[in-house]
Parts: sequence; C-alpha cells; structure tokens
Amino acid sequence: MRKLFLVLLILGVTIQAQSDREVEYVQKHAYLAVEEMEIYKIPASITLAQGILETGGGQSRLAEQAKNHFGIKCKKEWTGETITHDDDAIGECFRKYNSVQESYRDHSKFLAERPFYRKLFDLKLTDYKGWAHGLKKAGYATNPRYGYILISKIENLNLQEFDKIRKTDVYDKLVSLYGPVDRKLVDPLYKEEVMVAATPEPKKKPVVSEPKTKTMEVPKREISPRARVKRHPIGKEYIVVNQGETLSQIAKTYETEVDKLMKYNELDRPEDLRSDQYLFFAKKRNRGAKKYYKVQSGENMYVISQKTGIKLKQLLRRNRVDESYKPAIGETLYLRGRKPRK
Repeated sequence: MRKLFLVLLILGVTIQAQSDREVEYVQKHAYLAVEEMEIYKIPASITLAQGILETGGGQSRLAEQAKNHFGIKCKKEWTGETITHDDDAIGECFRKYNSVQESYRDHSKFLAERPFYRKLFDLKLTDYKGWAHGLKKAGYATNPRYGYILISKIENLNLQEFDKIRKTDVYDKLVSLYGPVDRKLVDPLYKEEVMVAATPEPKKKPVVSEPKTKTMEVPKREISPRARVKRHPIGKEYIVVNQGETLSQIAKTYETEVDKLMKYNELDRPEDLRSDQYLFFAKKRNRGAKKYYKVQSGENMYVISQKTGIKLKQLLRRNRVDESYKPAIGETLYLRGRKPRK
C-alpha cells in the first residue's frame, strides 16, 4: 500500500511539473504566437500547442541548442545554420535559428507558403479543431492521433482564448488565465514594447521646425503570401499583382510553374503581366458569377476578363466582338448568355 502511495505521489508531482512547464511556455511565447496570427492568420492556439508538443514545454534539445520550436527539418531550400538530431532516422538535419522569434516566423512561413496547407487558411481563426485535424491530414505529423493531441493541449491550457484577442491584450489574458505573471517571463518582443513605453524621453531644447525627440522607426510588417490570396466569386483563388512583380517571382513564392500561370491567365508572354491585374492559380470559368459587368475607366477586354474570372475568348464570344474591340466606359457587357444581335 505504501509503495502504491509513493508511485501515485511521484506520478502526481511529475504531471504537475509538466503542467507548470507548459504554462510557463505559454507565458513566454503567447505574445509571439498572437503576433504571428495577426500577420499570417494561423491560430495562436495551434502555434502554441505545436510548440509545447514539439519542445516538451521548451526543454527539448532542438529548442535549447537550436531555438527550433517546431521540429522543422532542413529541406532543400534552407540555407541557414543546421543541427543534426535523431528523429525518424539517426542524424537528421534540422534548422538552427538565432532566436525563438526566427523559429516562430519560419513556422508561419512554412505553413503559409506551402500548397499542402492552403485549405487550412479557408478556416476561421477560431476553428482550432479544424486546423488540428487539417494539419494531420496535410501530412505535418505521422502520429495518427496528432490532431487529437493538439486539441487536448489547447483545451487543457485554454489556448483557444488567444485566438480571440490582439497582441496588446496578451498580458491581461495571461493574468486572467494563469494568475500573476512575471514580466521577465513574457516574450522579449512584448517586453521591449513595454520598456519603450515606460522609459521617459530625454529632455531637449526646442528647435524650430524639428521634432523635440527622435521617433523610433517602426519596422514594416511582412505580408504573408497566403494573406494576399483571395477567393473570387467564381470560386477560384487569385492575387492582385504588385508593381514590378514578375511571373517567375510569383511562381516561386506559390510553388507553381510559370507555364501554368500563363495558361490559366491567357498570357502569351511572361512580360505581358501587368501590375494591379488579377492573376489566377487555376483555370477561369466559361461564364461569370454575375450576369452583367459595367465597364470602368482604363479597362480593356482582357482586364475585364481577369476581373470577372471569365475566359477572354468566352467574354468576346458572349458579347459578339473580337480581340481588337475597345469597350466604352459605362458599357454593359454580358458575362452569361449572349448579347442580343442588333
């Protein structure tokens, strides 16, 4: 009986220690996970649960020696530092980072820029269950219960609460969930903002036409490639081309081929790509989502075909015109059916 009591006592202490480690992990990295959610639209609960699971609450060898919190292997495109670690095989190559922030950012990009996970970004940020099972289905992990394990971590620690807030509310949320939090444990990015806000500005003599103090440069936020992708009313995904962007750059970013993009968007040459035009990642439709379209200033038949998601040949056929036709501003074009003969 005494032995059973000791076993239960040791087991209870072990479970409590693990729970404490996981809470401490959340306290350290919740701000970072929410910031990544704001930029890349990945639920913070999923990021935190994956980090906890992969690092054992922040204590794995990869986390301590390589700042790698998500077990991301080198892959062919990785050009940074590496570390060898036994995983599915002995001495596998894993990515090594200079900071935890780099690991979190690389994790976001890893999910956002790969086509295997594209469907996940159609889910709501609050659908952590859909994300958990979707990651397993997309091949993120080999464990058949991976989705259920993530969900269990999320619900046991109430991580889903971080999917509903902004990064400015993280500290208060941590306090409400786990009690008083030592600010030294909070993620460095959050601590840095607090210090900047709390540090008084040095007094300077007023200078005409110049500000009294130097303002801090706010770094530009990275826009996730996935965040650019929109779903057209015809049901196809597309982006709006940025100025100076080329087809080869877009193809590389979204892991597709230039020839496919040219075919889907009816481009004769890569250099025919125009800034601000719609660029589809799949074939356009034979008819539009709406029945009519009113021509706007500066638009030609190709631009309209891209905007409406209808193949150019079909747009011309439905309106009984050829490729040389120049529509007038305010003219009504047919996207379904055919324009009546005069």
